[in-house]
Amino acid sequence: MRQIADASGVGVRIDADAVPIDPGARDWFTRAGKDPVFEAMAGGDDYELLFAVRPRLRRRLQALIPIAGVPLTRIGTCTAEPGATVARAVAGAPEMSPIPAGYRHFR
Repeated sequence: MRQIADASGVGVRIDADAVPIDPGARDWFTRAGKDPVFEAMAGGDDYELLFAVRPRLRRRLQALIPIAGVPLTRIGTCTAEPGATVARAVAGAPEMSPIPAGYRHFR
């Protein structure tokens, strides 16, 4: 996510509660004392396709979802401000954390 944002000249804000994580993986990370969202973002073993759509094209995307035959999950937004953050509600207030660096395939 960070690489896409940097290459596009935008920031990203991810909603931690929206990130699709298998319940078994979420449970395993929690029992291991790790944050499931950060582990899912930083690991290199499980993959989801990540893409961004301009707000004005959102209706076209919605029309394609049934044709694609795969679930799509909106996990965040692009922002004008640079940076990549994860937002989660803590005691009813949003808390922002930097997105972990993630796995680098081509170092």
